[in-house]
Amino acid sequence: MKKELSELWKIREFRHLLVARVISNFGNGITPIALAFGVLSLPGADAGSLSLVTTANMIPLVLFMLIGGVAADRFGRTHLVGVTDIIGSVFVAISAFAFISGHASIPLLCFNGFVFGVLNALWYPAFSGIMPLIVPNPLLQAANSLVGIGANLGFTLGASVAGIVVSTAGPGWGLLIDAGTFLIAGVLVYRMKVPNSTPLAEGEKRESIFLQLREGWFEFSSRKWIVYVVVGSSVFYLGFEGFLGVLAPVQIKEAMGGAKDMGIMMFGFGVGAILGTVFALKLRPRRPLLLGLGVLPIAALWAFALAVPLPLWVLFITALGTGIGMDLMYANWMTTLQTHVPDEALSRVSSYDAFGSMVFAPIGLFLAGPFTHLVGARTALVTVGVIIALATSLPLLSKEVRQIERIDV
Repeated sequence: MKKELSELWKIREFRHLLVARVISNFGNGITPIALAFGVLSLPGADAGSLSLVTTANMIPLVLFMLIGGVAADRFGRTHLVGVTDIIGSVFVAISAFAFISGHASIPLLCFNGFVFGVLNALWYPAFSGIMPLIVPNPLLQAANSLVGIGANLGFTLGASVAGIVVSTAGPGWGLLIDAGTFLIAGVLVYRMKVPNSTPLAEGEKRESIFLQLREGWFEFSSRKWIVYVVVGSSVFYLGFEGFLGVLAPVQIKEAMGGAKDMGIMMFGFGVGAILGTVFALKLRPRRPLLLGLGVLPIAALWAFALAVPLPLWVLFITALGTGIGMDLMYANWMTTLQTHVPDEALSRVSSYDAFGSMVFAPIGLFLAGPFTHLVGARTALVTVGVIIALATSLPLLSKEVRQIERIDV
């Protein structure tokens, strides 16, 4: 293990990517809390308002995800990640100054969220395809785990700061910190020296976007284990995004201590994510998806605990367990994709993965607010817990998912 880490640290581009993710995720740890309690603090705002803002961000993320995979293969993965981060920092800063100056409104936040969703749709498939370009296959598991540790450490620090910043200085200052982190991370990644696109042979014409999408679909759909996991993920995020983006802030604001308690709970989620990636760095399961999916149902316990709500220390533990499960799954999932899918199709397959996984997330976010009004936060949280439990368990009924084995590690 020490040898792997030593070899990774010698790779300049890997160091840049790691630092960029730590910085960027520090801001990402602040923003969910700052935005949620910022929206809920606006005159006349409620759970439905928060649903609108979060849904406005999620819809373009889903709609443009497939194009993002093609764009990454055409224009360069690091360049696309860098540019989208830099542009995204501008729109986050606009939202920040709107809160600071007292001019924030639901329409403005929805518009900025929509633009940021488009940028994120371009960002994700490009980022997913960077690692195999800079790290040899035998080091991919360690590389993904180490970047995950760094990113989750940044997120955890951001979440621990968020409650204090939001409750004292206000949500606008939290968003402004996030804008700065996006700018720095974008510059770091853009300057990485990585082969950014597949060169064309002399006289060769680049394939059309539709042909590239069709080829990506073939690579995606021909592997049943990918399809089964992605279908399960689509149902998981239907519940989990509504839980984290709307139901949790509303319940904590109404029944607990507000932004500070949310910050403590999300700190636990971040600590769990760090532990999950540490475990992923050390564990080398022969059947990685059996392990990854096997620990995910703990996320349902988090929703059930918040429905009561149980004491804050219990919520901290269930959030921590969810972080462990999600990042243990993420590291094993990314490594499995990167070692079983041809590199030239990886960004496109990743875009189908992300599209399929998140396709129902906007629905979950949009319905979370009205559903809470209809049945109350407690019943809504129990319902989400049941959805999460089913979504994380059903893919394991597939023999292909359970038995796919690790290679080149």
